[in-house]
Amino acid sequence: MAERSQKKERFTLTSVIRGHQVYKRIWTPYMNEKLTATPEEDNPFDKYAVAVMKNEDIVGHIPRKLAKVSWHFIKRGGEIKITVTGKRQKGLGLEVPCEYVFVESKHMIGKLRNLSLTTIDL
Repeated sequence: MAERSQKKERFTLTSVIRGHQVYKRIWTPYMNEKLTATPEEDNPFDKYAVAVMKNEDIVGHIPRKLAKVSWHFIKRGGEIKITVTGKRQKGLGLEVPCEYVFVESKHMIGKLRNLSLTTIDL
């Protein structure tokens, strides 16, 4: 008997892509551009770093305050879709405004919602 797949739920956070100053030679962000996230296993500065990817190129990182939760979310089978929502800004380096959409089972999204309300300071 075929296994039924669980319906995927979504959870959206508004934040930024960090580190654009490092990657601005290879990436110019534009409104509504779609990007993905992947754990950056070999990052020497942060073992929970999550790279923001355009195709196969790193173009920035998820902010450190979201990185550990995002890293674990992806490692447990979740997906994070990223959409650029504005022009780059100056903050901690150059930041690009975006929306992070976390996609996974209802159970996982529920855990993420509970966690974000108690521990993620946005």
